[in-house]
Amino acid sequence: MSLRSKVATTAGAAALAFAGVLGSAGQSFAASNGQQIHFHDSSSVAYSIRIQGYNQNGDVASGCFGTPGKDTWIGGWWWKGEVTVTFYKNSSCSFAGYFGETNAWVPASQSGDWTTVYS
Repeated sequence: MSLRSKVATTAGAAALAFAGVLGSAGQSFAASNGQQIHFHDSSSVAYSIRIQGYNQNGDVASGCFGTPGKDTWIGGWWWKGEVTVTFYKNSSCSFAGYFGETNAWVPASQSGDWTTVYS
C-alpha cells in the first residue's frame, strides 16, 4: 500500500470516528428538549398504551405501543409537556380493551432522557 493510500485510509477512519462522536453527542443533548417515556405497568394488566401529547417540536403526536412486560421503554419518540397515556387490555389500543388513563407531565429538560409514567 502506498503512502498516499495509507494517509487516505487513516483520514477516512478518523472522519468516521469523529462523525460517530458527533452522532452520540446528539443523543445526550436530546434531554434538553423532551423526553422518552418509560411506562411502568403497576397493574400488570396493560397489553398496549396510547400516548398523546406534544413532541419535541411542539407538534401533536400520538402512538399506540405494545407493553409486553411490566416495564416498557418507548424509544425514538420524544415528548414534552402534558401527555395522556391510555391503558388497554388488548394489544391494539382498541376501545373494547380500554381500562383507564392518566395524565403525566414530561419536562422539556432533565438530567436523563426518560420520564416514567405509571398505570
